[in-house]
Parts: sequence; structure tokens; C-alpha cells
Amino acid sequence: MKADELDLTKIYKISTLTNQDDPQERIVTIPTAAMGMLRHELIETLGIERTKGFLLRHGWHCGVKDAQKALEMDWDSKKELLFVGPRMHTLHGYLEEVDVLVAEVDFSNGTMHHEAIWKNSYEAEEHLQRFGLAHEPVCHTLVGYASGYLSTILGKKVITKEVKCKAMGHEYCHAVCRTVEEWDGEIDGELKYYKADNIIGELDETFKKLKIERDNLSKAYEVHRKLMEEVLKENDLSSIAYALHQITKIPVLIEDVNFNLIAFAGFPEQNASFASDNFKKWIHQKSKYLRDLKTLKQTLFLESSSKQKRLITPIYLDRKIVGYCSFLYEEKAPQEVDKLIIQHGALACSLYLLNERTRFNTEQRIKGKFLDDILSKQISFEEMTKRAYYIGFQLNDPYFMIAIDTLLQKPSVEEEMGFNDDLINDISIFIKNQGLNALFGQKSGKVIILLSECLLLKNKMNKENFCKSLIDYCSNKYPQYLFKVGISSNTSSIEEASQLYEECLSALRVANRHQKIIFFDSLGIEGIIFQMKNINPIQKFIYKKLGKLIEEDKNRNMEFTKTLYYYLSNGSNVHKTARAMNFSISGLRYRLQKINEILQIDINSPSVGYQMFLSLRFLIYWGELNIDLDLHLDKEEIVGD
Repeated sequence: MKADELDLTKIYKISTLTNQDDPQERIVTIPTAAMGMLRHELIETLGIERTKGFLLRHGWHCGVKDAQKALEMDWDSKKELLFVGPRMHTLHGYLEEVDVLVAEVDFSNGTMHHEAIWKNSYEAEEHLQRFGLAHEPVCHTLVGYASGYLSTILGKKVITKEVKCKAMGHEYCHAVCRTVEEWDGEIDGELKYYKADNIIGELDETFKKLKIERDNLSKAYEVHRKLMEEVLKENDLSSIAYALHQITKIPVLIEDVNFNLIAFAGFPEQNASFASDNFKKWIHQKSKYLRDLKTLKQTLFLESSSKQKRLITPIYLDRKIVGYCSFLYEEKAPQEVDKLIIQHGALACSLYLLNERTRFNTEQRIKGKFLDDILSKQISFEEMTKRAYYIGFQLNDPYFMIAIDTLLQKPSVEEEMGFNDDLINDISIFIKNQGLNALFGQKSGKVIILLSECLLLKNKMNKENFCKSLIDYCSNKYPQYLFKVGISSNTSSIEEASQLYEECLSALRVANRHQKIIFFDSLGIEGIIFQMKNINPIQKFIYKKLGKLIEEDKNRNMEFTKTLYYYLSNGSNVHKTARAMNFSISGLRYRLQKINEILQIDINSPSVGYQMFLSLRFLIYWGELNIDLDLHLDKEEIVGD
């Protein structure tokens, strides 16, 4: 049987029932343009998803109603009902023509396979006119009608799927109809559209969500206000951590970029340290997470153990991560508002650190300018006293000066200046922790420090131990650099600071990778020579005297040159030198004879020996001769002294 073989009288009766048949039933005709405008308004108001559900359910109810009317009539066979639906589509004006491709139904077993081509669907044409090409089928009313009609005549839920649609650019629309079971899960995603929305329930749910958002915003605003108060009061990071915990009741950790604990709130210090240390160990084992944290922009939720979960966000300063702010959880997961609050906390930490850096840099610039003025002798002692008082520098003699440099060159002037700024900042923290104060500055690419030895002695330190602690601190802080230090002698007058500056630079010139700390007092007359601006004549003199020996000795690991230095250091005494070197006397005599032959001079002559000794000392200072200046004398001589 085909659709055009149906009894048209019955079809017409279904589509034109009047009040005579059912006093409560009325038929309303609506132009397709009006329906198209309705679809447009629905999409604009409710969105595509809700409009789809609304039109599917509208079509479903229309199809159900027509199917109920059709079932009340007498048909030659129940299969005729399968062709009534397509004819009703055209009579209602939904389509211009329907070609049924497959019409298979088993009413007793409740199975169906029905396919049809829909030509000139009004929904497709209206959509094209108002919205243009669609990305998915749009004939929702037609699909809903077919699903409702077929489900009613079969007595089992049938779902229609549009596999082609004219609105998508196809030549016609193609619909496939099967029971839910026969679709075998293929249309499960469509079933939700056939469920009636509970508008009141949705409004209640929306209201609840809006209330939660309002409470979250109110809470976030309160956190922001409280944190800004702490920043404006210039309170420290501990106050910021406390403010965060006070409002959220969540434990808070603030750590530096290496995950060292700085501030905490919400639990005892021992627990905070334990949590921080455990996380540090865990994160260094997880290279992926460690890389993520080094470039973290917003927040990250991490579970380092079953008992420690943390929401972590970076603290930025000068576009670099300088630390982290974290919320700790034991059981519950973070809420969305927690992410907003912790970001406010990180921002407050950034503002605090920026204020501290600005204040510190200003203070250091003032101190640096003061030191420059002292070295250039541009201010009187009275002016020095006033300015020292205002910046908190105690004028307690004796004074000494330290110059610090690296053995490795920085790639550029800008990087050198930036590195020195960071180094000064860290050294100032070290000195402040030692209970000292000092003046810092930069000259000729070196960091210079003016201190009072009197304050060292009050803190039970001497100059040597302090300088060693300082170089160890710098090396640990910047392991990629090799530092060297020159230390001046003492002076009782700060007005002689320029002389101290020359002395520490002289000592710095002598320092090398073998002897990183040099005291000017240990240099003797060599220190005076090193204060000369031009030492080229000295270098020429040394290589003129020792050049042949150095050239001859390069393949011997400088053994003859070292032997000459040990010999001259021990007063040209063969026995003392042999003991100091742990060497045989005959072997030593042989070496001394070879040295005389190479240099063609008498090294035992006092004037020659002194010149050789001084020259060798310079080679040691320049790092060209690897000898520890403190370990070259005969042990018996040291004991005797």
C-alpha cells in the first residue's frame, strides 16, 4: 500500500474535525511565516537547545492527537495507519510532499522501521531565510510529530531522527523512525529533549545558583577588602595569611619560589613546617608538576598525599614567580570561590612584596649615594654624621671595606647590573640577620660594602670569620657563580674610606679560583704595587725574568717553578725546603741546578732571589701558579714562629 491509496475522506476528517465531533476541540491555522517568526523568537529568547526541546514536544503532542483520532476510525489493516502520518504532514502544511522509502511494522512485537523523504519542509525553509545554513538538522516540529504519531499507533516509544536536512544544504530532508530499543543507544542523547521542562524547578535552581554566586562574590569582596587593609597598613605576609584563614577557615601557606615556608595560618607552626617540607620533597620527585608550577598562571589543585591536598597559585613580582600561596584540604575539594579568594591572596602578597622592594631599593639607593659621596670626599664629616643618622648607619670605628666580584663574566652590562642589584639585596638581608648595618654600592661592576669592625666584635665575630660566612652565603645563594672577595685593612677615620676602597680592589685583583678571599694586610708590599693603575711594566719584567723557566716547565705541571718558590720561601735553605716539600735533598739539588741552567742566573744571590720571589708571588696572585700561600713553609719553622 502507498500513501496516495488511502481513503482521503478519512484523512480529511482527521485534519478537519469540528466542534460537531468534539465540542472542546478547535482547529487553528497558522501561516508558515508566523511559525518561522515564532521559531526565531524562541531561539533568540531560549537558545537553540531549549527551542529544540520545545518544538519537539510541541510536534509530539500534535502527532499524538492526530494518531488518537486515526485510531478511532476503521481501516482495512492497521498498517494503513503507517501511511496516515505522512499524509497528515502534508495536509497540515508542514511539507509539500512525502516519499515513503521503508514502511515496516510489527504491531504484535512492537517493532518498526520507517523511512521517508520530506520535500520542502517549512521549518528548513524558514531557518534558511532567517539564520542561513545550519550545522545540524532543524525540522524539530516535524520530527516530534512523527515520533508522537508513530509511538501512539504502535503503543511503544518511537523516535524519529533526521539524517539529512535541507537547512544543512542537502537537496531534501530524510527521516528514519525506529523504536528506542531498535536504535540501540544511537539516539540516547536525543531522549532528553522529549522530557517536559519543569520551569518552576529550573527557576528555583537558577535562583539557588544566583544566590550561591552572590554569596561567593560577597565573600570574595570581603576577602579583597580585608587584604587591601592589611596591605595599606603595611602589615607583613603573616597578617595576609591570617586574614585569608579568618574568612575562609581553610589552612593557608605562603612559600617562596623554592617552597620554603614564609608565613602560615590555620594550624601550628610545627604542622605548617611539616606540610611545607613534605610538599617540597614530593614536588621535586614529580618533574611534570614542578615544570607546571614554574610557569603557573592561575591556580592548580594537587594531591601530594591522601591527607594533603592543596590549591596553589603563584605570587608574581616583576613578571616573575617569586612564591606561592596555598590552601590546604584534608577531605573536601576546593569550591570555585576558593580559587577566586586565593588569587586575591596572591595579589595581596605581590603588592606587599612590591612595596617592600620599592622601599628597600629606595633605601639602598640612598645608602649607595651616601657611600659614593664618602668615597669621592664630596661631603664634610658633619654632613656625614647627619646623613648616617637619618639612614641608621652607625659611625663606630674601626672601618673596613669589602669588594665582591665573580670569576665568571656576566654576558652583558644590563645583566651585570641586575645581578649586582639582586646580590646587594641578598647580602643586605644576610647582614641584617647578623645584627649589623652597612653601606652598599656598586663601582666598576663590583659590589662594595663598608662596615664597622666594632659591631662585628660586639656580635662575637672577627673579620675573617664574617667574610668566610659571607662568601659561603653568596655561593649557596648563587651556586652558578664563583665569587671572589677582597678585604681592606682597618681605619679609624671614615674620611679615609677612599683608601679602603683602593685596598679592597687591590686585594680583589689578587683573588682567584684557588684563593677566593684575600686580605690586603696579607699582601705586604705587593698590595701597594697592586694599587698601581698600570701593571703592564710589572708583567713584562716578570716574564722577562721567568719566561724561560715557565715555558720549559709547562709540560711538567710547573714543578720546577713551584720548587723555586718553595726554596726562596724557606730562605734558600735546602734542608728546610726538602722537609716542606717532603722531597729528597739530592732530588732537590738536581732541580735547583736545572733551574740555574734554564734561567742562567745565580738564584742564591740575595738581590736575584728577592726579585724571583716577588715575581713568583705575583704569578700566584694572578692565578698562573697554583700554590696555597699559607702552605709553603717548613713545618718546624711554623712551629718555631
